[in-house]
Amino acid sequence: MVIAAPLPRTVVVIHRTGIGDLIWHIPYLRAIAAASADGAVSLIARPSCRAADVLAAERCIAEVIEFDRKPRKGEGRSGRHDPLGAQLRFARGLRERGFERIYILSGRIRYAALALLAGIPQRAGFGFSPGERLLLNRPPYIRPHRGTGNWVYPEVSAFCIAHGLVDAPVVPRMAVRPEALAAAAQDLAGVPGPLYAFSIGTSAPRNNWGGERFAVLAQALAERGCSVLLLGGPAERDAAAAIVAAVAPALRARVIAATQPSVQHSAALLRHCQFCVGNDTSALNMAVANGVPTLGLFGASPPLTHDPLMRALQAQGMAAISVEAVLARLAELQAPMPAGLQR
Repeated sequence: MVIAAPLPRTVVVIHRTGIGDLIWHIPYLRAIAAASADGAVSLIARPSCRAADVLAAERCIAEVIEFDRKPRKGEGRSGRHDPLGAQLRFARGLRERGFERIYILSGRIRYAALALLAGIPQRAGFGFSPGERLLLNRPPYIRPHRGTGNWVYPEVSAFCIAHGLVDAPVVPRMAVRPEALAAAAQDLAGVPGPLYAFSIGTSAPRNNWGGERFAVLAQALAERGCSVLLLGGPAERDAAAAIVAAVAPALRARVIAATQPSVQHSAALLRHCQFCVGNDTSALNMAVANGVPTLGLFGASPPLTHDPLMRALQAQGMAAISVEAVLARLAELQAPMPAGLQR
């Protein structure tokens, strides 16, 4: 009788800073966890990707360990792990946890060095550079993405395929806590449909379509009997209020602002929407990850192509995307609008 070796206690590193970036990794975190002790992994992630909130409904996550180095410039602060001494203490904390394997979903050599200092015996990563490969010991390695569009999802997909964790790229889907779903149902009770979510936030100003255009689009949809959910975080509170105020008073009841801090609650609200449209930001990725057909406005960034639910409207700059063009594209996609919107 052959006794299978116990599965290793595993920690995973995600370098990227955004909520959308983290969502793209969800199917691969599940795959790694399935091949790890207790069917779960610990996750090292940057604070800005809100991992504890995004992954709150994931049984495959045992804990989230924040690595706070070089925050986004817009945060206007220093990271807790910026100093070398803090990074050495971080590595010592990992050593105390006794991890047996690490998957570094990045090509950054720093994480390989931290893993070596932490005494983690099995160290796998992208291995983009010879220096990184010297510190890793679990090939195969992959090459940087050379195709068009965003590189994050193609690279993590290629890595997990190379390591036999999945057979092909896996479309991300997000789990949502039951209590968040119940709260969202209560919040939207009585809101007439069809319901459109607007992704109004963005971490890059160049990707922002602008409140004036969102207001005109909201009014156009409300005039046709639709309702609009303005989705964002606390940073979008003023922008959402301005959009609501710009809509004709008789139609404002159909435009609802949801700018609260919980990612889980935002995801639950999206599950009540029939369509999502807006900026290239976390809410757009959250929408498709919750099964909502989505139209992304891409005037300053390449279109996202990882999910068949994600459609794109492209132009040379966000200002070149007109409200009329958005309405026409929605009609082409046969979005759930009253027949009067179809052209």
